[in-house]
Amino acid sequence: MKRQILFLLSSFLLTLVMFLIALYVPTSLPAHSDFSAIYNTDLALVHRVPIYDLEQVEALAVQYAGLPAEKFFLARFPYPPWYALSTFYLGLMHAGAAATLWFELNLVMLFLSVWLLTDGWPGRLRLIAFPLALFFFPVLGALSVGQYDFPVLLGTSLLIYALRKENVPLTVLGMVLLTFKPHIGALILLAALVWLIVTWDRFGKRVMRLLIAAGILLFAIGFLADPRWVISYPEMLLNYQSEGNVSSCSECASLPVWLSRWFFDGSLITAMMIAVVVLVVLIVLIYFIRSSLRSNELLLGTAVLTTLLVSPYLYNYDFLLLLVPFAVLIPRVHLIESAILVFCYLVPTFALLLYGRNGNISLVLISIVMMVLLYIRVKKSAIDVPGRSAYNNK
Repeated sequence: MKRQILFLLSSFLLTLVMFLIALYVPTSLPAHSDFSAIYNTDLALVHRVPIYDLEQVEALAVQYAGLPAEKFFLARFPYPPWYALSTFYLGLMHAGAAATLWFELNLVMLFLSVWLLTDGWPGRLRLIAFPLALFFFPVLGALSVGQYDFPVLLGTSLLIYALRKENVPLTVLGMVLLTFKPHIGALILLAALVWLIVTWDRFGKRVMRLLIAAGILLFAIGFLADPRWVISYPEMLLNYQSEGNVSSCSECASLPVWLSRWFFDGSLITAMMIAVVVLVVLIVLIYFIRSSLRSNELLLGTAVLTTLLVSPYLYNYDFLLLLVPFAVLIPRVHLIESAILVFCYLVPTFALLLYGRNGNISLVLISIVMMVLLYIRVKKSAIDVPGRSAYNNK
């Protein structure tokens, strides 16, 4: 009981300090970068404007931005309504304060993720993990522009922690957070569902019941953000796909896009076909080692790396999810593999600093290397791998 009271008191004080910093401490964080998408959406939300009615959202955003309409660009928010509902308070603040608070929230989600991923590590190694995570280059990029990946990182970390502890509410919360950015969270969520269905014990049944209730609740509250969201949200996504930088995927950093540029016409459609081939290859490989996947950490780490190797529409900041396989592999590797992991950690920083976006290929390459390491570790995993077995290893 005392621990719960202390936790609640600490959470309240942290929240209060974060709001005070956001409101009264000047910062130079860019309010008109990627962050503007969620800010303008929340602005619409608190003014009771349907968040997927882009004409009304843009008119309101122009009014608050104080810019001529012809000089204003409305960044789309292509995420489900419950994401915006969870951050509605940003729309009650001016843009600068909201950007600072969003930065703080992302920082908290990052450190919570590290805390969950390093549960059970030696104290010194666990302490070192926090600055290492913060200075991983994709993390710095996501923080600086106010990107939206951190709930997915936290959701994956929660799942790894909660499945090990058999904590039903935290498992469901982790799954819900994975839906905030579906194109990078869906495969991880699917892996967790497969885990629960294959084990199908009392814990899995309790999770599924609560997850169904959570799904119904999310569907229902979506109408608070937009009364037509089941129609207007898919329409917005279809229109979003036709925008220039999206349709050409000119800034994408994924393996399918790189292969499409090198060997074919460079189009996103070709990249999507390549993604299907890569996914099939990886599924076949995973099928042959399924009996060795004794640990939910290894399974979810594999799902993360599969996402990063398969999804065509990835930017360099999306690779912050590599923190998950890093954390999964570190306690399990030997000396040579540890040196390879250090190399994988350092290479993107130097590549991106030296070559800019051309250095994005380093993120793909280290994802492949880490998938190989994880594959080797799964094959060698045996008796000492922690976690609940999802497969009957006969």
